[in-house]
Amino acid sequence: MKSLPGILVGLAFGAVVGILMAPESGKKTRKRISSESDSFFKDLQDQLQNGLDSIKEQYNDYVDSTTEKTQDLVNQTKKKIKK
Repeated sequence: MKSLPGILVGLAFGAVVGILMAPESGKKTRKRISSESDSFFKDLQDQLQNGLDSIKEQYNDYVDSTTEKTQDLVNQTKKKIKK
């Protein structure tokens, strides 16, 4: 997961270089670069959103687990106090 940004930058750089080296007119090349960069940033946005969703889910799981453990400790303490 740590190498994902490097991979994405490398892919984007490779795509741009490949497009610039292609034997097409400037207008077609600019249009292609624009289209592919839009696609790249849409994919990047989707991946970032998925990552954020995963972090939120992990956080909520942690909060639920901690709340449950705390409640168990409170209940155990109440039982000991009653004895």
